[in-house]
Amino acid sequence: MSEKSEAADKPQLLAPSLFGSCRLTIALMCAVASFGAFFMTINLGMVIVCMNKGHTNSSNSTEMKGSNCTANPEFEIQSTCGVNTTQEQDVRWDKNDQGFLLSANFYGVVSMQLLTGWLCDIFGKAKLIMICGSTVLGVTSVLSPLIIEYAGVPFYFATRVVQGACMVGVKQFTCFIVSPILIVLRRWTTAKDQGLLVGLAFAGGGLANAAKYPMAGLMCEYSGWRSIFYYAGAIGILWGLAAIFMVYDKPGQHPRVSVKEKQYLLSTQVEGSSKKTNKAIPWSKILRSIPIWSVITTNFFFFAATKGTVINLPLFIRDVLDFNVTENGIFSAMPSLVALILHLIIGPLFDCVRAKQIFSVTVVRKIFHVIGTLFPAIMMFTVSQLPPDQKYVIIGLITIGFAFHEVAWMGGFSFAFMDMAPDYVGIIQGINNTIGLMPGFIIPVVISNLTPEGTSQEWSYVFLMFGGLYSVACLIFLLTGSSELQSWGKAKDTKTNSKEGENDKSLEKLVV
Repeated sequence: MSEKSEAADKPQLLAPSLFGSCRLTIALMCAVASFGAFFMTINLGMVIVCMNKGHTNSSNSTEMKGSNCTANPEFEIQSTCGVNTTQEQDVRWDKNDQGFLLSANFYGVVSMQLLTGWLCDIFGKAKLIMICGSTVLGVTSVLSPLIIEYAGVPFYFATRVVQGACMVGVKQFTCFIVSPILIVLRRWTTAKDQGLLVGLAFAGGGLANAAKYPMAGLMCEYSGWRSIFYYAGAIGILWGLAAIFMVYDKPGQHPRVSVKEKQYLLSTQVEGSSKKTNKAIPWSKILRSIPIWSVITTNFFFFAATKGTVINLPLFIRDVLDFNVTENGIFSAMPSLVALILHLIIGPLFDCVRAKQIFSVTVVRKIFHVIGTLFPAIMMFTVSQLPPDQKYVIIGLITIGFAFHEVAWMGGFSFAFMDMAPDYVGIIQGINNTIGLMPGFIIPVVISNLTPEGTSQEWSYVFLMFGGLYSVACLIFLLTGSSELQSWGKAKDTKTNSKEGENDKSLEKLVV
């Protein structure tokens, strides 16, 4: 009652218009940053397709070696090849190199997860980290064609590792890592516009997932594979320049925020924000918790299936389904586009089912989880048995199966940390991301070794593997998962303001 009376005594400031506000600008800049980061790092599958357009996969290597083309020992570079002369050099990597390069980003991403979060927590310089990350991403993207042509695969691999590390820096500000982003978003959002602004910040990544392949396909068709790197790099560099003047860590640091908006935002902040909670981290209990490891292990197999599908889909379409480059871009984007729509639907649906309290939270999460993993598994198993001439059916099944993973992601295992240990979500999520993202550099290499010739039979084994990964993810959380509050899940020393706690938790639900 005392907290309510104190809140009632405080003057209630009217929320200034969101349109034209600095907090809306911050959210939109986050969206552009995430879009650029994704476009710069996860379009390589389409670049590979573009590099090899006009060639069939199985016979290319033998025909090239018997021709009078000049070749680089690292990867074959075709300048004049009689029948198929093009205006630009045709860079071609074998399957091992393709898998090697597709996995490179994730070495950087995994290695920087905990370090970048720690830097944001300790120094709070999210703006500086973002600008540096986006600028380095942009510069390396622009230089990528030169590195590819003149330096070779090992140097381009190193470039992509650096890009992966920089992508984490950008992600810290765009809602992909929980612990540092809460500090920033809490200062630029309030309970009234939190959902909208965080949703906008998320939208950039989702839009990039849906748009990157069609955009890359069109660029390839009309201006060549190099243009994909140049356009993406320009986004990163221009964003870094714009962020110097448009992004600020705190409302008090922003030179153009209105007095009304600043007062409104500061009124929602905790008076003792400089005070830190001295909570001991129960490392031994976290590391010995079966429910915690259930989520981490589930995430490992789940991420392997989802990321393996979306990264390698352009290569599968090129090798087996015989679409042109533009069609490849469109069909490669369809799963991500439908997944984005489901992403916006499943969250509110889960909240509605949970609010009815018909079942426990654990049961509700397991129901959503089974739907979101078993259904994709069935789709992948079915695709593995279909012949290539059923290509439209194959694309439809992959689209539906991949999109349904959002049911498990938004309503299943991925949010369980919030229920089990609400005061240690950032720490546990850091461990989860470090382990769970490892398939990013494992799966592309595995798939490249499974598909050396790119035949339909070889790719059928890949989709059998995807179905198996979804099935394992389904069983692990179903049998060992939980959403019950753990005995150690609440910090004993909780002197933080209740208003801050409520704001943090609502943000975590949206961000995790």
